[in-house]
Amino acid sequence: LTPGFGLGMPEKPSPEQDVIIIGGGPAGLTAALYAGRAAAEPLVLIGEAVGGQAATTHEIENYPGFPDGVGGAALAQQMQSHAERFGAKIQFESATSVNFQTHPFEVHARTQDYTARTVIITTGSSPRKLGVRGEQAYVGHGVSYCGTCDGYFFKDQQVVVVGGGNS
Repeated sequence: LTPGFGLGMPEKPSPEQDVIIIGGGPAGLTAALYAGRAAAEPLVLIGEAVGGQAATTHEIENYPGFPDGVGGAALAQQMQSHAERFGAKIQFESATSVNFQTHPFEVHARTQDYTARTVIITTGSSPRKLGVRGEQAYVGHGVSYCGTCDGYFFKDQQVVVVGGGNS
């Protein structure tokens, strides 16, 4: 039910979207898949590129269902196609703010404003980088941002760990 409906508050017009999902990584595309299967016609504001941080990974070897590994970009494309199969609309748009004080909720993006009954935020994270010389050049070739994901590759080698993933 719409908050305020039948409580003497003015009724607001129907929202333009049932569900808006902010973020197009694995969590956002999974939410879009489930919302689409529930006939909610989700709109996914994915920002600049589909797939989030996972899409920047050269090869993902620990994702279930891909025993030989899968490229991050390829996995992101498959997730997008799967969500679209069930009616998700993908918009290459970045949300800038959300007003949760109104209903339907107002989602403000760089080029357009939206309203929705439900907003799901799946903006994920990005690694905090050191900014030291060579860091960018060696990403994927010795520099890693996921010890859990990439620790296997450095078995029996000396490593330096900076941060604990919670800082």
